Amino acid sequence: MPKRPNNETSKSIESNALTIRSTKVASALELLNKRDRELRSEFLVEGAHAVEEVIKSHLVKSIFVTKDFARANNVLLSKAAAQRISIFETENIAIEKLSETLSPQGIVAVADYVATKLEKQDLLDANFVVVLSNVRDPGNAGAVIRVADAAGCDLVVFAGTCVDPHNGKVVRSSAGSIFNVKVRQSDDVSETLNDLVSTNHNIFIADGHSKTTWQDVDLKNPLAWVLGNEAWGVAEEEAPVGQRVSIPIYGRAESLNVATAAALCLYETAKTRAGN
Repeated sequence: MPKRPNNETSKSIESNALTIRSTKVASALELLNKRDRELRSEFLVEGAHAVEEVIKSHLVKSIFVTKDFARANNVLLSKAAAQRISIFETENIAIEKLSETLSPQGIVAVADYVATKLEKQDLLDANFVVVLSNVRDPGNAGAVIRVADAAGCDLVVFAGTCVDPHNGKVVRSSAGSIFNVKVRQSDDVSETLNDLVSTNHNIFIADGHSKTTWQDVDLKNPLAWVLGNEAWGVAEEEAPVGQRVSIPIYGRAESLNVATAAALCLYETAKTRAGN
């Protein structure tokens, strides 16, 4: 039988269920649009795991839950209540409108932006960097964030005309990792790479046509892996600096999906640094 919220959590949940016409719900719905997200520097996070991770990051401003979710997830909502986060019981149809998945779990949070503008200090603080160059597919971008987190990267940079890192599919594909690893945004790929040179990072550009493989380069010193657009990779004019490096391919495939390429490059780096 589902557990009911304890008294403290119940006190923190607004008892009158919000409808689709509620001002608070209408305001949250605006965040499904990129323009409104950028204007407010806020975005939506849906699903129990993702909301739990963003609560840990202390970025949550408010939470909308269905009655059924509240009854079954007292521990999660207690964590939110402990941070004095506003929790609103919300009608199912309103939660469905706020969600982008076919089967909403019953919880959506409004949170402050996590991927802010790249600063020079971010590069100085980072030893192991991933740069996404004009990567447009949200599923790929989220998967790269997830593997970057797993491989121990310090920083993921969305450079150029990348997909919005606060896009719902990016957030979901990252499986909560967008709240674990530092993610930043930069408008210019070449400027980002030049800044990495100035902070003494080796730059390795994943390129299937290069004769140099990761076995030929030093993966132990501070570095940045640059992963390009799904269709055209990393253009020459966008990468005036750096060394192009290929992933060994032993079969007949011509190339690899960008998320797969990221997994191989980042784990090879992590493996080398671990001495394996």
